[in-house]
Amino acid sequence: MTAVPEQPERPPNLLYAVNEWPPPLRLALLGFQYAVMAAIYLILVAIILRHAHATQATSVNSMGIACVGLAIGTILQALPRGPVGSGFLAPPLFSAVYLAPSVLAAETGGMPLVFGLTLLAGAVEVLVALALRRLQMVITPVLSGLTVFVVGLQLGVLGIGQTLDVRHEALPAYPFHLSVTMLTLAVCVGLSIWGRGTLKLLCSSLGLIAGMASASAIGLIDPAGLAAIGRAAWVALPRPAFLHLSFDVGLAPAFLAAGVAAALRAVGVITTCQQINNAAWLRPDKTNIRKGVLADGLSNVVGSVLGVPGMSVGPSLVGVSSATGATSRVIGFAAAIVLLIFAFSPKLSGLFLLVPQEVAGSLLVFTASFMIAGGMQVMLSRPIDTRAIYVMGISTLLALSENVYPGYFRELPPAVGSLTANPLALCLSAAIALTLLFRFGTQQAGEVAWNDAEGSVGVAVAFLRGKAQGWKIPADLIETSGVHARDVITYILQNHSRHPDGSLRAFYNGIELGVDITYRGTPTAHLPAARKDYSPIESKLDNEEAAAILGLRTFLRSLAVDRQQVTFQKGKVRVRLCYTV
Repeated sequence: MTAVPEQPERPPNLLYAVNEWPPPLRLALLGFQYAVMAAIYLILVAIILRHAHATQATSVNSMGIACVGLAIGTILQALPRGPVGSGFLAPPLFSAVYLAPSVLAAETGGMPLVFGLTLLAGAVEVLVALALRRLQMVITPVLSGLTVFVVGLQLGVLGIGQTLDVRHEALPAYPFHLSVTMLTLAVCVGLSIWGRGTLKLLCSSLGLIAGMASASAIGLIDPAGLAAIGRAAWVALPRPAFLHLSFDVGLAPAFLAAGVAAALRAVGVITTCQQINNAAWLRPDKTNIRKGVLADGLSNVVGSVLGVPGMSVGPSLVGVSSATGATSRVIGFAAAIVLLIFAFSPKLSGLFLLVPQEVAGSLLVFTASFMIAGGMQVMLSRPIDTRAIYVMGISTLLALSENVYPGYFRELPPAVGSLTANPLALCLSAAIALTLLFRFGTQQAGEVAWNDAEGSVGVAVAFLRGKAQGWKIPADLIETSGVHARDVITYILQNHSRHPDGSLRAFYNGIELGVDITYRGTPTAHLPAARKDYSPIESKLDNEEAAAILGLRTFLRSLAVDRQQVTFQKGKVRVRLCYTV
């Protein structure tokens, strides 16, 4: 059952809707704009190359190949038909999700190790896409929010060291270095608070410009790098690092966790795209989401084979498309062409290698702040019970302890050490293990009889609602299950019951709320559908991570009636309704 109507309603606020073609000149300008905004995130590739100690020539070539990877990912995501692609304007960016593990891999085994493990992460994201409907035990608010939260922590720890410019604190010019980092961060923060419209959404890009201008003024731009860009050709064919891959079992869990995090991010962004492009949107189209996550994973598989670090669909660009009203997928194809032009110009793509660490670190801290807060919002988007408190608390403390006590974790046996070598991998492993452990002993149940007497069905539904409230089930799910149970019992009494009585049994195992309705009569193949209406969360896309965070929250709210089962045994029919909490 698809969630989006076959003929989506065009939102009146859009200038160019998803299926429309802008005029040629505007299409070219919009494609150039999106290509430039995507290319700004090449600074993350530059950070990874620095940690790999790549030569200037290798770095310049890698930036060109990175632009090719962005173009491929943009095209795959915008495909309107077929098994891959959401059909939306949702270009990928070089992602903070992959940055921390990629830096670790670059320091350990250079760029081949980054590419090999990115291939593994892309494969994980593809598997998550294919099994999306079967992973609802894992895709919960607590685990999803923890993933975003810990990625933000990783990114923040990496960025804060560069923002404070610790390595240059002994230099006489250190105050000038610090002033550059503070100016960059101040522009980003100031525009995100007091800016308006597109200016607010582009605050990190404008912060980059301000930081580069101030860094140039005090001589922070690397003279050797500047000379290398000056010598680079205006036009040259980039040389892909075909299958230039290596692997490290010890770092694999970090990239496995990053692949899961990227998949969750893509789920959120594609859900937001559906809301933006359909005025009649009611609930997520999971088939479309699966195709979007699949495109995101395949982008990393193909990119890593060419020699491209990890990418993930960009929430900031979706926010810009919402603010400007230009969501046409054709813009994505135009942006891909511009990115390919950048790829064939080493002088243009190599410019991002000049961004000093002081400027890049401030941008990482800025992005990390939104991810940390967004992760908290997702975790607390549902009422939490005692088990969830322990999952959140213990997993977060273990993730933080990896940075505080690195010597302890290095001494662990190799089999365990591979899972604890990265905060995100350690956090997710602990959270999943605790979630499964806490399922034991969580089964709670209650039963009540009903018949055709006036008010009897209402008493049974009230019993269900009372039990669900005691189990701290979210209010919207209590309403959905109560109304649905009433409709089913009424339908049974009118059409299939030989005896005017039956029973309702409610049970909860910490993950699913179940309702068993038992009666004596004939089985039914057609039950009343649940009355679900998961309207989008009312909030503006007013920061660079909002499209991912709000979309993920909306998707998690949509997991309601997941299956209905009818069984017949010894003259009794049992209708089981299951609702994912």
